[in-house]
Amino acid sequence: MTPTAHRTAPPAEPDTAPDTAPRWSGRPRTPEDTDAVLAMFTEPDFYYRTDRPDTRSEAEILRLLDDDTRLLLADGRPAGLYAVQAAGAEHGCHYQVELRLTGEAPLAWWVSAYRELVRALRWEREVVRIALPLHEFDDRGRRFARAAGLTEEGTLAQVTARGGGRHGRVFFARIFPPERKGAPQ
Repeated sequence: MTPTAHRTAPPAEPDTAPDTAPRWSGRPRTPEDTDAVLAMFTEPDFYYRTDRPDTRSEAEILRLLDDDTRLLLADGRPAGLYAVQAAGAEHGCHYQVELRLTGEAPLAWWVSAYRELVRALRWEREVVRIALPLHEFDDRGRRFARAAGLTEEGTLAQVTARGGGRHGRVFFARIFPPERKGAPQ
């Protein structure tokens, strides 16, 4: 892998977001962010590491937010959470992304935030594959994954009990072609 200092940032993908898309940034959470983060979990479909966000206590929510969780900022304001994790040592350069934006974020924001996250990730390390698992009942998340051009790979059926039924996890992914030496990124 080429050292980070000598890599060229991958080109931005064609932007389908409106001109009103915010400037995205991310950072570790601070104690001052606690109220904003807890407010996100009051939304019934803020499925960040849980299938029942609006039923979790403050202590349960804070346990979901480990060191890899980052606060996603839209023009400097909290807009969601994300985490990037290696998908296992045996899968070099394979990553799993967890991304959730608040309910007020339009679909175009989801797509632009994801693209910026991928661009930043590819800037700092080699990426072969990015997986994004979503709950089968997560309509907003699945709309985003399709709009972002991710491939639906399949469903791990009946892993979550919710609303009197059993639901699966839908796996979306993108595979990146190998980088060619000397080719612009």
